[in-house]
Amino acid sequence: MSSDDKKLKQAFDNSKYTWRTVRGISKETGLNRESITGYIYAHGDDLVKSSSRNKRGELLFSSRKKYREKSGVLKRISSAMKNRGG
Repeated sequence: MSSDDKKLKQAFDNSKYTWRTVRGISKETGLNRESITGYIYAHGDDLVKSSSRNKRGELLFSSRKKYREKSGVLKRISSAMKNRGG
């Protein structure tokens, strides 16, 4: 794992936040948006993308670990059901 990947993993696991934007991760890590977006695509199985956006309309992401810690069982079931819709 590269040092940038370690920084990004730590930023997504930051205990201060449940949901993160690319902008917020960039601010915390000092990495550019392209690097963060690349990490999100490469490690999509370790991250969760919210169906909601923040007030600025930005996408929200969380590490799967953080999402499990912060979300209740019913919320996770509800999210799973939404993702199955057709």
